[in-house]
Amino acid sequence: MSVMCSVFVPDGIVLAADSRQTVGIAANVVKQGAQPGIQQGEPRLINRMNQPGQPPMTPIFTQSDNAQKVMLLSKVKVGISACGIGILNGKTISDYIRSFEIDEVSTADSVTAVAEKLQSYAAKFFPQVNFFVCGYDADEPFAYTVNREIKRNNIDNGRIKYSSIWSGEQAAITKLLNGQPPMMINHALMPLKDAIDFAEFLIDLTIKAQRFEFKPATCGGPIDILVLTKDEPFWYKHKVFKSVN
Repeated sequence: MSVMCSVFVPDGIVLAADSRQTVGIAANVVKQGAQPGIQQGEPRLINRMNQPGQPPMTPIFTQSDNAQKVMLLSKVKVGISACGIGILNGKTISDYIRSFEIDEVSTADSVTAVAEKLQSYAAKFFPQVNFFVCGYDADEPFAYTVNREIKRNNIDNGRIKYSSIWSGEQAAITKLLNGQPPMMINHALMPLKDAIDFAEFLIDLTIKAQRFEFKPATCGGPIDILVLTKDEPFWYKHKVFKSVN
């Protein structure tokens, strides 16, 4: 699992995500023995994580803290972020999106067209993976959630709205922004730099909250931040490429 968010303000769209890639295993102990349906001496797997009085847990370990979950398409300047399963068709998310761009995206595609093509391209992986697809067409911002359905998140009754969306490990952000009382945020008056800092804060909040939860910490590593504006997209933070700051 992962955590990603997108913040929409008048001056731009910010995509942010963590970098942890985790692997779940069905069991964690190999033992020799016989039981119904298993031949004598055949290895059998016993899950020692779930014990009486303990909450159910899936054995999970961190494979890497350098997964790339925010991507920028070079052909159309559209940003895509992903959370959920991290390996698609034997490829990392970033390599999968690269193949998607090579195979499906043309320079004439709108943000809407990219969202529709991605939904078709990744259809067999839904709902185990979730995408945000964001960008500008003729100075109009578009921000989609792509899963079994495509939802435009930054429009309400035909008018552009400014807000934040998030997906993946949602508990910490949801409690902060949708809890009682909720954190009061005015996205319509938020400068772009504040939106960048806010997106980073939401991802960092989730990472730090997991430190104290009695569950595997599935979010972590560097936070990547992609900014999309009417003029151009740019990386504000990127663990591989040179960042702006």
